[in-house]
Amino acid sequence: MLKPLSAFAALAIFSAAAAFADTHTATPPPATQSQQQNLPPVDTMTCDQMAAEMGGAGQQMHSHLDPQFGVEANAMQQEALQKQREAQQQAMNPTCYIPFLGMACVAQQQQQQQQQQQQAQADAPRQQARMQAQMDRLNNSMAGLDQQRLQAISNRFQQLNCQAQMQGGQQPH
Repeated sequence: MLKPLSAFAALAIFSAAAAFADTHTATPPPATQSQQQNLPPVDTMTCDQMAAEMGGAGQQMHSHLDPQFGVEANAMQQEALQKQREAQQQAMNPTCYIPFLGMACVAQQQQQQQQQQQQAQADAPRQQARMQAQMDRLNNSMAGLDQQRLQAISNRFQQLNCQAQMQGGQQPH
């Protein structure tokens, strides 16, 4: 479970870094195997170097990401929003606030809630398969990237508060 969560976090970081790098630096192409040996140690990198490397990795991930990833992510978001709207509509039913009718409304809401829970349980395997497919797409987009190095860079980037320094125009210490 941790790997998928960190993969999504990495994608968000890489995408942000790629967008930042596109507007602030010339991002070098992704490193080849021979170039990776010449990379500076992470603990010596400046904010600009880390942003450039993460930006390059983000661009590589983006170029290898299955287009279905975005389609499916959008569909999942729309479904979640629809369920949220339905829940809000049920909660705001004015009939529930009228004496005596309120009891019937509450009973109806409880029945609907039970049906929704049963539907969610029945739908769980399909939803899990969708999420696994998304994780697989994301993991496939990271093929060829040194994920340990990128995680170390991400950690150092956060420790040095590079994003704030770069947005504020400050030079790192």
